[in-house]
Amino acid sequence: MALTNSSSWPIIAVLGLASLLLLFTKFWGVRRFKGEPTYIEPKVPFIGHVIGMLQRKYDYYIDLSKRYKLQIYTLEFPGMPTGRLYIINSPELILAVQKQPKKLSFWHVEATFAERLAGLSPHGAAAILKNAGGLEDGPSLMIDAMNNIHQQLKPPSAELFNVTRSGMNRIAAAIDKFETRHETPTELGEWVIQNMLTCFTGGIYGIQSPFDDPEVVKGFLDFENNTVGLLSYPWPSITCRQAYIGREKVVTAFEKYFKSGGLRKASHFVQNGIKLSDGHKTSTVDKARFETINGHAILANTTPTTFWTVYHIFSDPKILEEVRAAVLPFLQIIEGDQKRYELDISTIRDIPILRSILHESLRIYGNGTGTRIVMEDTMLDDRYLLKKDSFIFMPNRYYHFDTSAWGLDANEFDPHRFMKPRPHQAGAFRGFGGGANLCPGRFFAMNEIHAMCAMLALRYDIKPMSGSWKNPGPDQSNLSFLVSPPKEKVIVSVVPRKGWEGGSWSYKLGH
Repeated sequence: MALTNSSSWPIIAVLGLASLLLLFTKFWGVRRFKGEPTYIEPKVPFIGHVIGMLQRKYDYYIDLSKRYKLQIYTLEFPGMPTGRLYIINSPELILAVQKQPKKLSFWHVEATFAERLAGLSPHGAAAILKNAGGLEDGPSLMIDAMNNIHQQLKPPSAELFNVTRSGMNRIAAAIDKFETRHETPTELGEWVIQNMLTCFTGGIYGIQSPFDDPEVVKGFLDFENNTVGLLSYPWPSITCRQAYIGREKVVTAFEKYFKSGGLRKASHFVQNGIKLSDGHKTSTVDKARFETINGHAILANTTPTTFWTVYHIFSDPKILEEVRAAVLPFLQIIEGDQKRYELDISTIRDIPILRSILHESLRIYGNGTGTRIVMEDTMLDDRYLLKKDSFIFMPNRYYHFDTSAWGLDANEFDPHRFMKPRPHQAGAFRGFGGGANLCPGRFFAMNEIHAMCAMLALRYDIKPMSGSWKNPGPDQSNLSFLVSPPKEKVIVSVVPRKGWEGGSWSYKLGH
């Protein structure tokens, strides 16, 4: 005779699993220390937060933050180095994090991800990870490489001038092609991605840029679409095959680029970066792998930011006219057999309405999480104990929609928000990171995005083929993007404005 009937087995199984999880928590759970931020208990012991993250992604700890309203809290998280995560919700505590860049290191996180994402050799991995946090005396390839970019691309440097000029010449050529397309339907997101990708990389890598090959671009996009899988899954050549093959295609292209002398025409900051790698005796293959993931760093957030900036300019007729009026004084019209138009973008980053729309796009569609690793036991703001080797997460979306930091209209897109004297609480805007870890390429990116938007606004009318603009919504499925790309396609017609047809258009960039 059976001890129970069959309907009892599900109950027994659940109770057995619950008991097992409680045992795991008791004997293998995280040791908690006095002074640590409050622990939020999971609904399912031991693995509950992992399940929540898998199901809800970024929204999981956004939900927890809204529910508990703590400045900082701790999640028990199996699989992380210390089994715990610290989540920071307070702009004031972000500023406290930024004051301790070596103890609470972004570069160590970046080096760890770079090593795994690039598929470096053991020697290349050792080189990028050595002293990545900068706590030791002596060189750090990771920090030296980032400092190189910061120094080279800081205005008013000659290098920023050179890469901007090279990139904008490509942008002008891409925009010119609309002159003869005669209302051919264009998918706006795809056009932005393809053209900003080649314009940015052309400015950086020169006339032999690997990204001028459409097959390399396709490989790069395959790689970019599943970087999370390459970082997370075992046997990526099998479990993330498309992304893996895409990455290897780009790596092979960079190997050919180096061997054919393409580096001689590259920007100085790329050349200097390669010299730094040479100092650590890295191989050509590892250099190619470094540049492949640098491409991801350069483009992953720039292309969606460009899309949203273009979208919000052209989808609002009043804003479009305001942008045109603001840009027009920078245009010189030269009469002759063929009328010439020169758009001076020397100070284009200073046009308030363009700058505001770009920053507001970063705020509304910024979907990433700032990450730090605790290099040694640290007191944050003299109040919270953070344990060595633990990760800190700082969810951008929580800060970017916090009404106490931005006002009651925090959920709305306001194109004029960043034209206000104090648009937000200090520390609440994370579009470019912060502190010592500000995005080193932000000035170059803003130059190119503003240049594209300004010329498009002056030359063309862009209208949706459906007859009315509809926000395509952000695609938040790819956790590697700090700015979400559009979820739906936006099919548009691009036609020359009446009275602005023809002529020769170019950019002007003075020192």
